[in-house]
Amino acid sequence: MTARKPLSLSKASILVALSCASGVTLAQTWTGGTPYGGTVTVLLQSQDAHFLFAGTNGGLFRSDDNGLHWSRKLGGTIGSGPAEFAALARSNTHPGRLWIADARGTIHRSDDNGETIAATGTLPVAGAIITQLLVTSGTEERLFAATTNTGLWYSTDAGASFARADVGLDGGLGITKLIDSPDDSSLLMGFTAIPSSWSFYLSTNGGTGWVEQFGFDGPLTTGTFLSGGAMLVTSSGPFATLWRASFGGGLWQPQSGACWQTNSLLLDSTDWYVDWIGCDDGLFGTTPPVAPPMVLDGVNAPIRKLLRDRADPAQLLWAATDHVGIFSSSDAGLSWIARNNGLSATSFRSVAVHPHAHRLYAGYADEYTTTTNPALLFSDDDGVTWTASDLGHFIWLTRAITVDPTVADVDVTPVYAAGVDGVMGPGLFKSLDGGRTFSILGSGLSIQTRTVRDIALDPRSCASPPPAGPCTSGPLQTFYAIASGDAQSNWRVIRSDDAGTTLLDRSAGLPLRIIYPDNAGIEINYPISMALDPHDSQTILVGTYLQQTWNGNGAAPMPTLTNGVFRSRDGGSTWQAVNTGLPRRGNSADTAIDIYALASDPNLAGRIWAAGAFHDGNEGSTIFRSDDAGDHWVEQGTFADCDIRRLLADPQRAGTIRASGMSKAAHGTGCVLRSRDSGETWSRIDEGLPATRVLAMATMPGAPDALLVGTNSGVWHLRDAPDLLFRNGFD
Repeated sequence: MTARKPLSLSKASILVALSCASGVTLAQTWTGGTPYGGTVTVLLQSQDAHFLFAGTNGGLFRSDDNGLHWSRKLGGTIGSGPAEFAALARSNTHPGRLWIADARGTIHRSDDNGETIAATGTLPVAGAIITQLLVTSGTEERLFAATTNTGLWYSTDAGASFARADVGLDGGLGITKLIDSPDDSSLLMGFTAIPSSWSFYLSTNGGTGWVEQFGFDGPLTTGTFLSGGAMLVTSSGPFATLWRASFGGGLWQPQSGACWQTNSLLLDSTDWYVDWIGCDDGLFGTTPPVAPPMVLDGVNAPIRKLLRDRADPAQLLWAATDHVGIFSSSDAGLSWIARNNGLSATSFRSVAVHPHAHRLYAGYADEYTTTTNPALLFSDDDGVTWTASDLGHFIWLTRAITVDPTVADVDVTPVYAAGVDGVMGPGLFKSLDGGRTFSILGSGLSIQTRTVRDIALDPRSCASPPPAGPCTSGPLQTFYAIASGDAQSNWRVIRSDDAGTTLLDRSAGLPLRIIYPDNAGIEINYPISMALDPHDSQTILVGTYLQQTWNGNGAAPMPTLTNGVFRSRDGGSTWQAVNTGLPRRGNSADTAIDIYALASDPNLAGRIWAAGAFHDGNEGSTIFRSDDAGDHWVEQGTFADCDIRRLLADPQRAGTIRASGMSKAAHGTGCVLRSRDSGETWSRIDEGLPATRVLAMATMPGAPDALLVGTNSGVWHLRDAPDLLFRNGFD
């Protein structure tokens, strides 16, 4: 079989002609089953108070009825919205005008409150990471773009072009938080992302020139302009210190209940005193709120932003939070109510389905915290309601969920979870009650493996396996897991033969790290994908990602560490590289492409698919297939606009394989691809999906065309997926 050419956009007209001639309807339906709420990074109100805007990792939302209902804007249609939301600002002089920045430094503009959008410009530097957009008014409206890595920029032509605004900043130091004065457009404060910085920057000329302000007792986190002055917050211990402005003036006494990490200050109606403080550990004020409900699992949720309503500033307040969405108070902050109907802004990295009870599982990926993190949710009513497990007490984010299919009773089904552990443990967990409560595996081991990326159960490892095929009565005893490993390259592949009681290191034979002479750099590779051969329980394949760091002079040398796909025929005891047919880095003989996803065909022995990319997926991905268990690989297709991170072979339909990942186009949805002929041809099935990252997939037992996906905008179900060949943005 010869390598396939990249799919061509020019064939789109063929599909249009065929569908018009046949009268075929190509509609498909994605439905959301995620709890409302999530992390809201930006909260804005229009000047006329008719609209509220919420910027989230899952996109832009708008409320037209004072927060009673929310609707997603600029999502779900290819070509309609930014590839990945990063920042939001509104105009002070043009009603309906918004600017939205994506994660790649492109600025988009809407002149109709988010109904339609068009790209207006890109910061004139490569790789800009925009953290905030801010608009100031005056004789000319200035749009500022703050970045973490390329300095501060501003535009006076509505975002069409940008100039540097970092005169006076140390070496173009990035300003990651900007605060402007509502009364004087010449005044701005800028805060850096450097945690050791005990200073902030002040501009008195509208943000194009800055002067550093010193003399504080700790790192500055935020501030606000007062009538005739300003107030700043430093975090030098468990409490914040409030500094009364005259920009370096006297110390102002700490406010009772202030917090170490302050994100937002809300002034009283006179703009002279601070009424409320939004912190990483909750909401604090001069008048304590009555049982504030911004809590998750008994812990106060972080408060990102506080606002006074423009129509009723004395009584109506708004709060944007991490994890639990938006809240409002109609009594000046004494009581609060959730306002999240329709706001689905939670990220999920893993999904699974119980094959007998139809329980859905979703692994949370929004925040690196073990305080307000649900970590793993499950639903028994097709996603209408969800219940949080206790996994959030142990784990930062959940990368994998594996359900033992041999135990039919959902209340005693073993469920395994893996992810990023916040306490430097092995990152492996197990539930014996269907996913309600979890315990850590390997807690007595000194394993410096914080990230476990995947878990796979050996389908024939029950006490009495049948002569052929998977076990039907369990529980299963053997599983494999892949992890980041420790500093010595151990614990990258983990095996257990007793359902997790004992963990074994099965990394021997994988390449050891290379340290360059004089400590000029290092090469190390990590398993990032895994597939078990369902027809041979001793055959395991792992795909690796090569990380090279270089601190020496000149350009980094060409990597030499063996990378790509590795196979074990003896349950992980020994490994060999199986990279014939895979592309190499430059002229390297052994450093093959990074392999981000692997999948075994459960219907045909020896058939494996792999998805790989160079440069961390920035140039898209290529899918390969092997029909001899990895001995040889043949290219199946190149997808320039999709960074593929997941492959899923359908156990219910032979030859059906799905791929999903992150959009690399300037606009569009996340990628969900499907092949019904073992990868010979591919179609897109992501039309209408309002997400830009699709990092998890699961099939629905008994429903071959149904699909469950975890995305940066929640969990979504696909009920009917026609083939949409050669869609725009699909190479």
